[in-house]
Amino acid sequence: MFNLFYVVFCALTISAFAAPLTEEEASAQLRAAGMTQASIDGLDALTKRFFSEYPLFSITKEEANAELRAAGMTQASIDGLDALAKRFSSEFLLVKSDKEATGNYIVKYRTDAENYIKLMPKNDQTVYNNYLKKNF
Repeated sequence: MFNLFYVVFCALTISAFAAPLTEEEASAQLRAAGMTQASIDGLDALTKRFFSEYPLFSITKEEANAELRAAGMTQASIDGLDALAKRFSSEFLLVKSDKEATGNYIVKYRTDAENYIKLMPKNDQTVYNNYLKKNF
């Protein structure tokens, strides 16, 4: 079950908290790769339409925390999960431009996350695993 946790937690954290390219940075990279401005504009329009129709995250952090709390997870475990996500968001920014450093960081973070989950009270682990099954 923890493998599902790693995949979902890391993917969500990277997506939600890692600073993405700005629209201007993405356009500049595409232009540098030889894409025409008309193609870039079309891709931008499609992307905006897709994400307006299919948002990546239909639940906020506060809503997720409230759902975990209502299911019986302790506030300490909720706070710990939040701290892990915040830590990832700040640390990942430092390594994301280096593929090898990113890989090493993901391995370390995964180990830390696994250890945290194992230390959560059994009921909190059950609540969290049920939450993952329900939402992912």
